[in-house]
Amino acid sequence: MHEADAQDLADVAATLDGDKDAFAGIVERHSVAVQKQMRNFTRDAGLAEELAQDVFVEAYLGLAKFRGDAPFRHWLARIATLTGYGFWEKRDREKNKVPLHENMDFAREEDAAPGNPDEAAKLLFDLLATLPADDRMAMTLMYLENLGQEEIAQRMGWTRVMVAVRLYRAKQKLRKLGDKEPWKGRLEWMLS
Repeated sequence: MHEADAQDLADVAATLDGDKDAFAGIVERHSVAVQKQMRNFTRDAGLAEELAQDVFVEAYLGLAKFRGDAPFRHWLARIATLTGYGFWEKRDREKNKVPLHENMDFAREEDAAPGNPDEAAKLLFDLLATLPADDRMAMTLMYLENLGQEEIAQRMGWTRVMVAVRLYRAKQKLRKLGDKEPWKGRLEWMLS
């Protein structure tokens, strides 16, 4: 067993036994990874930090459900994924029905190429935001978190076939979007 995994198990047991300070060790060990994961759901650093705090609150409240048959970090990553997914679903419900691309501030054409990583990341994030939450989640987990279809299925509680279908449909939607303004001519490098 890895040393961090052993420490996580000890801190979980101590927290469940009433040691209020033991959970702080868990937060300290995993906060950077959780905040990084939350940045896949929003480019707003403050909002990503709030989402990370929500993840740790959910983990603390659900700590008794941790079975310990997999590393704690995997269990926490699943909570983070579902927290981000819930954030997207809520935002989608509240979102104004004006198409997202009408409110986007597009950079010059030459800035939207893969040679400019910041602009490429912004374009990709804005593009993924046009997808429904399920499709966006599948694409984010596959291409931003580098998970395979089986891992996505496990993390989301979906079947592997459902993941494959979501990925296929998301790519089809992105290809159609790539043929329309203001995306026309800007997405070939992402969809090839």
